[in-house]
Amino acid sequence: MNVRRLVTWVMLVAYAGANGCTALREVPRAELAAKPERKGVHVLTRDSLAYDFDYATFGPDSLTGYRDRNDLEGVVTETAVHRIALDDVEQLRARRIDWYRTGLVYGGALVAVVAAGLTLTVLKKDDPVPVSGGPRGTD
Repeated sequence: MNVRRLVTWVMLVAYAGANGCTALREVPRAELAAKPERKGVHVLTRDSLAYDFDYATFGPDSLTGYRDRNDLEGVVTETAVHRIALDDVEQLRARRIDWYRTGLVYGGALVAVVAAGLTLTVLKKDDPVPVSGGPRGTD
């Protein structure tokens, strides 16, 4: 395997590993303001209103959610901003990498690649050795 192909495979594996499977996980009330910013936030308020934000920042008593509005025409993207008091938050879920799913997907892919490589290796060993020259009796 040449160096260029090896570098290509390493880059592909690194890219695939960086894009792991994600899932929405509930954040306990005590940890709401533990991080100053979270990405992929879903908020359910005590009034049964649901909000989906691209990211949210947390202050001592409120959260500020930001959502890009790509549905508008024009060059400049508009961001919608909504502020919610932490006392009004019933449930907050944030998107995190789910290592179990990521391991299953990429582990399964790795097993398939190794099995394909071993199969090709076994098939190459079973090939008959080519005989030099043509068929006998054609001189």
